[in-house]
Amino acid sequence: MSEHPDPARVSADEQRLGELLRAVEAPAPAPLRARIAELNAGAPSRRRLRMPALAFGGAFAAAALAAVALALVLSGTSAPTALRTAELALAQPRASAPQTLVATGTDIPFPDWAAQGWPRAGLRRDSLDGRQVTTEFYSSSSGTIGYAIVSGAPLQFGAGGSTVVRAAGDYRLMRSGGAAVVAWVQQGHTCVLASRTASPATLLDLAVLQDSASTVSTQRGWRSLPQATVSRV
Repeated sequence: MSEHPDPARVSADEQRLGELLRAVEAPAPAPLRARIAELNAGAPSRRRLRMPALAFGGAFAAAALAAVALALVLSGTSAPTALRTAELALAQPRASAPQTLVATGTDIPFPDWAAQGWPRAGLRRDSLDGRQVTTEFYSSSSGTIGYAIVSGAPLQFGAGGSTVVRAAGDYRLMRSGGAAVVAWVQQGHTCVLASRTASPATLLDLAVLQDSASTVSTQRGWRSLPQATVSRV
């Protein structure tokens, strides 16, 4: 390398360097600066508008889901159970009871419990999720018992309760709104006894009597309950 550089070349290099520095330091053209300012001013507003829109969409979706859930509850889409049937057995009669009665959709005749102190007191017919429910009522000085028989295949009993085993079969003892309920399956159909006044032991005795025509004492039937047995059918 020469210790004495060419003055002409040095002058040319300095000129090109100056031009580059001036290009970097020069402001952007006015139209470009205006567009950048417009974008900077508009960006926050668009973000502010977009976020509420997303929030509104989420709120709308949540409201729609809540409306669907409420509609399902109100339409009664839950499966019928013996406990739901008990609500009909605890309702009021709609007609007088005939001398003989066979539950609709079954071959099961309702019993005559006058000899047991429970003469016939009324009748009602209902539909439970497409099932025909025939209920006969029996009344005494001890109160009223409703005996409902449901057409179709056996229902689930419902949550909770204790199962009592007798020679004729299994009987589920439950509670519904403070009322005693006994449910069992007879000839392939669900039968339900319910009462706000009669004891569970009385209902169990009548259920076994109806199911097998054998009498079980109230004391033996109720006190032999396996209290820890809770299952679902």
